[in-house]
Amino acid sequence: MRIAGRLAWQPTVNSGKQPDVDQRLCGYHGMDVVVCTLSEFDFEAELEAELPTGALVRLRLPGAGMMVAHVERSRAGRLSAKFVNPVGIARLGKTLGFGQSKVA
Repeated sequence: MRIAGRLAWQPTVNSGKQPDVDQRLCGYHGMDVVVCTLSEFDFEAELEAELPTGALVRLRLPGAGMMVAHVERSRAGRLSAKFVNPVGIARLGKTLGFGQSKVA
């Protein structure tokens, strides 16, 4: 499966220094990603930038809208994240390009 989407990093307010993150991810719209696997609980995507483990991100998919997730792993052009709240299969089925695919 290969689904085009947008991913944006949600900076958190804390007392520590913010990690050095690609500024294209910091805006409201974020940057383009290609989702390779997608399930009710998590997703993997191709992403040129690296994000810190635990970072909060917003994934927007055509037809399914915006979902919030925590980064589990980000390296070598691949991002793995777990949704904060599971996403229903009916909602995922609305994603353009997902209808003919099986859930990962």
